[in-house]
Amino acid sequence: MSAIAEKLSPELFREMYAHRKPYFELLAGEAVQKALPTKLHSILQFVLAVMLKELGFKSRPELTLAIDESWEPTPDVCGIIGPEEDPYPTRAIAVAIEVLSPDDRFTRVIQKCRKYADWGVRDILVFDPAGREAWCWDAASGDLTRIKDNYRFHSLPVELIQKEVFRRLDAELQ
Repeated sequence: MSAIAEKLSPELFREMYAHRKPYFELLAGEAVQKALPTKLHSILQFVLAVMLKELGFKSRPELTLAIDESWEPTPDVCGIIGPEEDPYPTRAIAVAIEVLSPDDRFTRVIQKCRKYADWGVRDILVFDPAGREAWCWDAASGDLTRIKDNYRFHSLPVELIQKEVFRRLDAELQ
């Protein structure tokens, strides 16, 4: 990922980068190119979006969050409860999920997770499709912790079964 050094407003960012591919995110006032998603990334993103919907969330892949003047990240999958804002959420959503690509910098992912937590996103998850691992944001430690088996959501009384996530990923790869 490459970053552009100038500080951008959301309006200027959208004007300059809204229609460019690969996509960019506004992070700390800088335009940061998203890592190119691989087939594995794309399939896991699809699987997670379907599973969030099955669990009762409004599932939205690649939805830009416009909550902060200098931050407009685009989580790989968002989970929403209740009414939606248009065109972008300007308040905390229920779930933000990041799916790692080979070119992702983990420090950047943690930086985004911290921002989601600051905004009040209750469930922040990170998935590694290649390593078949997952992490959740631990508010007490202010860091990601590995999900060993299942993840119980804070925003709805439901659970995501990690083995089922990766079973579905493998089934889609067949």
